[in-house]
Amino acid sequence: MGIIFNIIMLVLIVPTVLLIFLLEYPANWKEKKYVYGVLNRTEFKEEKAAARVDEIASGCRKSAKWILIASFIFMGLCCFIPDFTIRLIVWTSFIFADLVLMIVPFTKGNSEMKSLKRELGIASKKGVVYTDLKGAGAIHALKKTAIIIPNLISTVFFLVALLNDIGVVKLVGLLPGQYPYQARLMTGLTGVLLFIGYMIIPIAFMMDGIRNEVISEDSDINANYNRARKKNMADFMVLFSWINTAVIFFMMVLMCLWDNQIIYLALYAVYMLAVMVGLFFNAKRQKQIEKRYKKETSVEIDDDDNWLLGQIYYNPDDRRLNITKRVGIGSTINLAHPVGKVIAAISVMLIIFTFVELIYVGVLSQTPMVIRVEDGNVICHHMKDDYSIPISDIDDIVLESDSGKLKLRKENGFDMKPMYKGKFNVNDEGGCITFLNLDTKNYITLAVDDKKYYINGASDEETEKTFNEVVEKLTD
Repeated sequence: MGIIFNIIMLVLIVPTVLLIFLLEYPANWKEKKYVYGVLNRTEFKEEKAAARVDEIASGCRKSAKWILIASFIFMGLCCFIPDFTIRLIVWTSFIFADLVLMIVPFTKGNSEMKSLKRELGIASKKGVVYTDLKGAGAIHALKKTAIIIPNLISTVFFLVALLNDIGVVKLVGLLPGQYPYQARLMTGLTGVLLFIGYMIIPIAFMMDGIRNEVISEDSDINANYNRARKKNMADFMVLFSWINTAVIFFMMVLMCLWDNQIIYLALYAVYMLAVMVGLFFNAKRQKQIEKRYKKETSVEIDDDDNWLLGQIYYNPDDRRLNITKRVGIGSTINLAHPVGKVIAAISVMLIIFTFVELIYVGVLSQTPMVIRVEDGNVICHHMKDDYSIPISDIDDIVLESDSGKLKLRKENGFDMKPMYKGKFNVNDEGGCITFLNLDTKNYITLAVDDKKYYINGASDEETEKTFNEVVEKLTD
């Protein structure tokens, strides 16, 4: 499991930081429309100014390259963290930190480019928005059926999984060795992917409806340029939808044939890799479009001051919510727009919530799981009393050894190795209540009414002591 987790994280973050580096720190700034978020003007290409821009660009690219190298080294070190929970926390924290660090040289370059503009006496036209009235709102490239059809197919797959879960049809269990909890897992995983697919639809329409960018006094050139850009983005959104649908299908097939979490995680890694490859070709095609229309650009909209740090758009005079990014792929939001402020606030809260959850999981993983006998009950305590089992209700109790040989599959609960707490399928038996630390070899099985418990404490001695106390009370 640990190896697959590392592979997934590497597949996710390596292409991402490489893409950021290639898009934000180009080797030849003269061919780009924007230099660190500042409009690339003819004045920058004059001899004295060009030397200064060369210095800024090479310095920022060098800094970004060192950050990239350090990122790869740190990723390698993360793979060797022995404790899985700590590794998860470090990886997640690293992703947030690395994405911020990768844009630090960019923001420095943006500041220096704006300073150069002032030195050259170039003034930005803050608040100005150009519109080609002849083509306003008339250029669209997304076909509604192209984005809806794959998601309708995904919906059918999800409904089949749901019907299987509630017992109307039978998929899981067709072959020997299948477990009932897999049906619930199938419904959950396909539901998550279906939700992602549904989220793609409004994003695709939003991207297709972005106000057309004006690059020329010729409306036909504007129309062709915007049509090409929107077609490129629409193709990626449709591709993303089909990738999502394909993963749902193959995941359902695999879950009907095998109960192997490594296979599911491997499929997820392939999913992320396919999306990254799609993003790469999207960026490559966008670069070709910009190069194709560069010679036909006759209108330059200089609103650099509206772009904070070169990447964050804030313009109270612009009614648009979505604006094409100056650097990178897709669009960004206008933080001065009321909806933009709400989106930004929600994003900040989600980031804070993520770190709060990470801290909670970290504390939970480092807090010992203990069991004790108190007031006629077996108490299972892990930061709180999770289970209180009346000794008088116990029908059978057995002290077992070698907890590492237990085959555990979570139905719901907490499963951060070596701690497993909640409802699990244990050795092909579903609905079992577990309170186990697999670093402790001894464990107790309890039969209580129609439930079966698997519990142990922080040590073999604690587990054996609790067992003896319970047996003593049962024999009194």
